[in-house]
Amino acid sequence: MKHLLLLGGGHAHVEVLRQIGANPLPGWRVTLLTREAQSPYSGMLPGVMAGLYRPEQALIDMAALCARCGVALLLDRATGIDPQRRLVRRAAGGDIAWDLLSIDTGATPETDRTPGAAEHALPLKPIDALLPRLGALAACRSIAVVGGGAAGFEVALALHRRAAVTLVAGGSGLLPGFPTKLRQRAARALAARGVALREGQDVVEVTAGRLHFAAGPPLEAEALVWATGAAAAPWLAETGLARDEKGFLRLDACLRAVGHDAIFAAGDVVSFPGGLPKAGVFAVRQGPVLAANLRAVAMGVAPRPHVPQRDYLRLLSLSDGRALGTRNGFVFGGRWVWWLKDRIDRRFMARYQR
Repeated sequence: MKHLLLLGGGHAHVEVLRQIGANPLPGWRVTLLTREAQSPYSGMLPGVMAGLYRPEQALIDMAALCARCGVALLLDRATGIDPQRRLVRRAAGGDIAWDLLSIDTGATPETDRTPGAAEHALPLKPIDALLPRLGALAACRSIAVVGGGAAGFEVALALHRRAAVTLVAGGSGLLPGFPTKLRQRAARALAARGVALREGQDVVEVTAGRLHFAAGPPLEAEALVWATGAAAAPWLAETGLARDEKGFLRLDACLRAVGHDAIFAAGDVVSFPGGLPKAGVFAVRQGPVLAANLRAVAMGVAPRPHVPQRDYLRLLSLSDGRALGTRNGFVFGGRWVWWLKDRIDRRFMARYQR
């Protein structure tokens, strides 16, 4: 039998697993290689931190999912890919041969750009490493969250009932890329809940319990949470696969690695044509297309292009039973928006937890 190897248990791959379970690939065996026994759903992480969800509600049991889908599971970490010999190297030793490969390993924290961040700050990702440390985080009296994007905003609000929180949005400001009206409402939401907002300057250095800026006094806090952009895993540089200037895998329109018809990828590990942002919604949307294209290639059929939507629904939890949202330039908020976000998140998880 030929071998389909799924590398990583990200949002796109859990959909691939589900579809293989519903309609197995004749003549193929399938293996999932992932370091996460419990795959976290990033959309529910702020809710877990705020106490709105139990941790297990935001986790997918990969052993149970693979067993239901007839897929072999290897709990290990990939350390390299040899595209010519069609091998994946494992941290535990031993290579795995494949005929068709799909990569959905996510990204790593962007801590290397700021001196001291890797040593003294707690990164949001990988989420499975963050969850066990939430108890210690809850005991802190002051917390600084670095990163003014959606993740930093939601996490700052999720933690504000536990401690005095400062959101450091940096030079890009609060929620760059979002409509102006939503950014204004978000700033008011922070102020109304007592979350301090510091904008205008990026952090230039991190020391124990302290953030330093090019000008002005440092910011002290018992805990420093790093919620800035994502970085590519260093081991991708040794694969010989085409990458962009930031190190992410370059894909064609069919989600294939450029120059390799037997290697597909999705999620935060990739650089998709058009410069899609690193958002979970795109990995979720890529899942069905990835599953269809892997099946097509396995059956000797040409894959089809993935056409991302131009605009998408963006929902931001305020961690108090309310949320803000935007789509197609419209901005809205309230309890019904939280209800919508909660419904979407629970429905997504129910597909893979049951």
